[in-house]
Amino acid sequence: MSQSDTATSNLMVSQYHITYQPEISLAMYRELAAHLEQMPGVNATLISQKSEVFSYLGSQVAGLALSLPTNLSSSNQGIMRGILGHYGMWYAEPPLFSHSS
Repeated sequence: MSQSDTATSNLMVSQYHITYQPEISLAMYRELAAHLEQMPGVNATLISQKSEVFSYLGSQVAGLALSLPTNLSSSNQGIMRGILGHYGMWYAEPPLFSHSS
């Protein structure tokens, strides 16, 4: 997914695709989305798995579509890093921000 900036109510929003390796469960993605959406201006949507083969060991979710304000404060970026890191090793496309504090 490529980064796109759109004006929404005079607020610039960037979009990202977040995935975890190893995969996390559907319940964990739902919990993650709920936590991230507590932040002002953040919207998280689950991305459906495209695999035609069901795996009990795999996730039913391919990732998380994340929309957030381009002017997200450094304090809120730190909080978001903490939330994302709580669930394991995550990746963002395009790169969201440095994983380090």
